[in-house]
Amino acid sequence: MIHVAVVEDDPLAAELLTDYISNEDMKVVRHYQSAEQALEEIPRLPLPDVLLMDIGLPGVDGIEATQRLKQQFEDLEVLMLTTFEDTETIIRAIKAGASGYMLKASRSSEICDAIREIKRGGSTLSGSVARKLVNEFQHESVSHELEALTDRENDILGNLIEGGSYKAIADQLDISVHTVNNHIRHIYKKLHVNSRAEAVAIATGSGAPT
Repeated sequence: MIHVAVVEDDPLAAELLTDYISNEDMKVVRHYQSAEQALEEIPRLPLPDVLLMDIGLPGVDGIEATQRLKQQFEDLEVLMLTTFEDTETIIRAIKAGASGYMLKASRSSEICDAIREIKRGGSTLSGSVARKLVNEFQHESVSHELEALTDRENDILGNLIEGGSYKAIADQLDISVHTVNNHIRHIYKKLHVNSRAEAVAIATGSGAPT
């Protein structure tokens, strides 16, 4: 039996979670209405197998509470269950020590599966949360790649975006077509692309290499 504790200030939400989780292999054994209550009482009781933590709590929020609890109990497994799905909040929660991050809008079966996965020692993110993180990391990666371009390469990339031919770019920058070609090869290599269309897509934010 998986013993689950819930930190949730909304009594109705806590009641619904208790109903969701009450099945043949798990049950809610404690409900804390605030982070302060959880921080005070959890150290005095047997640790739950998984702690469901809301983020938007009055007073101490769920992320700070998670960080404090993990400092005391490294093995405590925390699953964030919240309405917040911005990448900054997700990353803060994971850095605080959360083993998973699920949205309250998730199906009850998804929440139960997440609890089981965490109990097995794994980690879990809801699908939309995972997609946001992937998009964020892809964006950061592309930004670093664009920053790696030299001033001359940026000039040439700008001309590529405007549709300029190699000869037109060479004439405008007063360099040879051969030099333009070399710069473009370097641009493709730094951006990990193989064509003008892919390079333009990255530079304009309309796409990224797969």
